[in-house]
Amino acid sequence: MPTGTCPECAAEVHVGTDIDKGDAVECDECGTDLEVVGLDPVELDIIDEDDEKLGDDEDEDY
Repeated sequence: MPTGTCPECAAEVHVGTDIDKGDAVECDECGTDLEVVGLDPVELDIIDEDDEKLGDDEDEDY
C-alpha cells in the first residue's frame, strides 16, 4: 500500500492504490486533513481550511 509522510507530525500515512491528486486523506496519528499533491512518490500537504473559507466567500453576492 502506498504511503506518504504527514507534514505536520512526520507519521507515515497510508493511502489507497486508487488515490488521485487532489484527494483528501487524514493522518491517523495527528488527525490533520491532508491533500494528495503528488503520486510518484506520494506527497501530502496540509489542507488550509481558511483558504477554503475564503474561496467560498468569493461566490457570495453583496
